[in-house]
Amino acid sequence: MTRQSVQAFAGGMILATAVLAGAFYLTDNGKAEASKDAQNISETDVKTYLKDNQQVSLKREEYQQLLHYKETALKQDASSQNKKEKEAEKKDSKYKLEIKSGMSTAEIADLLAKGKVISSADDFKDYVKKTGNESKIRAGKYELKRGDSLKNIVKTLSK
Repeated sequence: MTRQSVQAFAGGMILATAVLAGAFYLTDNGKAEASKDAQNISETDVKTYLKDNQQVSLKREEYQQLLHYKETALKQDASSQNKKEKEAEKKDSKYKLEIKSGMSTAEIADLLAKGKVISSADDFKDYVKKTGNESKIRAGKYELKRGDSLKNIVKTLSK
């Protein structure tokens, strides 16, 4: 490209920009005004629209109160459900455990912890190891009391 062709190209760009800017600013299309033909919307029009579309209009304060009420109700529902679960555990204080042949002490401890018979699987494993009852636990089906002592649980599983 020669110097003259670059100058011609730049001049064309400037001319095109000037034409577009003039068209934009000198016509009404560039203005962000509402059209003169726009109709005024009345309160009855809004109410009719809401009714037709099965929608409701609320004041901001009423909406905030409803949100607060919903959050409170959800929290109460969750807490009452937790209470029901705890009561069910207390009522059903027996736990049925099946020990299969070849199960390790760790697997048994995990089952007892999941069944909430014991509070900690690690405590159970340590107790069994410390008392030397690892080889005495037998396969079978057992019914255990939740919250019973580790000594009684191991005694039951060793029969």
